[in-house]
Amino acid sequence: MALQSQTTIKIGETIIDNFSDLEIVQEIHKHHTFSLQIRQDLLVSEFKSVMPISQQLIGEKISIEVKPIEQLDDLMVISNPKHYVLQFYGYVTQVSMAKSVIRNTEETILIEGKSTSVLLDGAPNCNSFYKLSLDEIVSKVKAGYDIDLDINAFYKNNIPYTVQYNESDFDFLNRLAKRNGQWFFNNGRINVFGGPASTPIEPLLKYGVNMYDFSYSMKVMPTLFKTIENDNREGKCFENKGMDYSKEADGFHQNFISKSAKVFSKESLIQLNQNTTEGWGKSTSEEYTKNKTRGTVSELMQVEAMSEVPGVTLGNNVIIRGIDMQLESSYRVTKVTHYCDDGGSYENSFVAVNFNGAVFSPYTNPDLFPRCGSQTAKVTDTHDPEGLSGVRVQMTWQEILGEKTPFIPMLQQYGGSGKGFHILPEIGETVFVDFQGGNAELPIITGTVTNNKETSGFATTNNDLKVMRTRSGITTIYNDAEGSISIEDAGGSKCFLDGKGNIQLSAKKNVTIDAGGDLILNAGNSITIDAGKNIDEKAGGYKTSNIGLFYNLEVGANYFMNVLGTLFENIVGNRETEAGEIKESAKEVLMHSSEKDIKLRSSKNVNSHSGENSNNG
Repeated sequence: MALQSQTTIKIGETIIDNFSDLEIVQEIHKHHTFSLQIRQDLLVSEFKSVMPISQQLIGEKISIEVKPIEQLDDLMVISNPKHYVLQFYGYVTQVSMAKSVIRNTEETILIEGKSTSVLLDGAPNCNSFYKLSLDEIVSKVKAGYDIDLDINAFYKNNIPYTVQYNESDFDFLNRLAKRNGQWFFNNGRINVFGGPASTPIEPLLKYGVNMYDFSYSMKVMPTLFKTIENDNREGKCFENKGMDYSKEADGFHQNFISKSAKVFSKESLIQLNQNTTEGWGKSTSEEYTKNKTRGTVSELMQVEAMSEVPGVTLGNNVIIRGIDMQLESSYRVTKVTHYCDDGGSYENSFVAVNFNGAVFSPYTNPDLFPRCGSQTAKVTDTHDPEGLSGVRVQMTWQEILGEKTPFIPMLQQYGGSGKGFHILPEIGETVFVDFQGGNAELPIITGTVTNNKETSGFATTNNDLKVMRTRSGITTIYNDAEGSISIEDAGGSKCFLDGKGNIQLSAKKNVTIDAGGDLILNAGNSITIDAGKNIDEKAGGYKTSNIGLFYNLEVGANYFMNVLGTLFENIVGNRETEAGEIKESAKEVLMHSSEKDIKLRSSKNVNSHSGENSNNG
């Protein structure tokens, strides 16, 4: 059973009137392929080379249209002529010629190609996208291509950060679609990203009339699982259960899900590692679990059939009748292969699913994150607005594109609430970036990297120096050759432990020691204090000096002593005072010798004066 059709094929400006074995294979999330054979003599004159025509055809656009022959006398089949038209656009990507005496094959030209989606499948590319929606990301990737791409993602939230790493634009968009539950396909005429387009063209397929082969398959799959995702920004994790999203596909799929849960009754635990920097663990966990459930549900049931209706279009619905009451429904086509021979006979085989109105792709797979190897990057910003000590960087390929990472974490040796290290690299410096679980969307800085433009200047032959130096010149040096430690600030003040038991403290200006309790100075030998100008001492209470041997006080000018109370002197030995002149003045003067005489001697006179009387008793 096959439809008698007329086929129009145009390659560039060349019309193909005669061909054999036309086949077009279409599947969602893949390039469509086509092939047809043409006898060489139909394109090339006898004794002429086939090379010119091959070169003429290769790389050209191709259009193929298949429809019933005119005045086909079957009104039941042709209930709606639009249902019976196949249109396909693509590019010729390969032309080959073969002839064989062994196989008794005439000279035949084989023309093969792909759908227009192949334009997106160039060389591997790198890019990153920060806080954009799926529609915005796809539009940005599409820019620069002469291609029809209908963009209408049903997931509207912004993606915190996603990466295209060494993938063609087609591979990136395809992975992005599968990961987020979106359809990505070519319907023969245009490319589609997002939800499958609703169309009034839904061919009616009746078993035994225009559909002559039908089968369905159903199976059980593990549906009991729980996911757990870390949120490093919030410092906690989030859990979700797959069964919470079992209603993603309703109808008879609920029975398949229930049966699957009975067979695979042990709930599994999936640890995620997909919460991107500046993402939210809660929403990441929810979306992953939802899409993981969608991917599982997609595999529970599908139908396969053969028909003679060219209008069976990828991504569109077909209505099936005449099989079984419960199977008579609308199904969305996920794969179709069209066949047409040189006699004009046309037929197709297709695969379709029924999700009872759900719009997610049956090829949904949330585990398709971009993989990336460790690499270097340049620091662009260290002012993390959330105060989490994050750093923004540009990897080399991002620098070329003008893109940046979000504020990503930097590995510290120690940390915690109100404690730990806080050491960030400077803007413009080179750092080494690793990726958690190999996920290009989860970069983490593990350290800095030196190069000929960025050297510390502290390298030694024997690796003697361990140094910490900031951009302003604050320096700490551990010298294993000397056993010394040097701490120096940007102003040149320095503390030096020489490794031989000595400590040297030098300040360009002032040294202030402030002790809330006691200040104790102990020296095994001497304490030397040398002030270029003044020494001021002040004690709020007592001051005690205990000198074991000699006390030598030398004053270059005057010596003033002011005692508000009484001055006591206790000298066990003698007291000798030598001065050019001694003057003592008091309200009353008492001189008392407890044992011997008081003697006054003068090289001249001893004068005694009194304002009143002088008594000698």
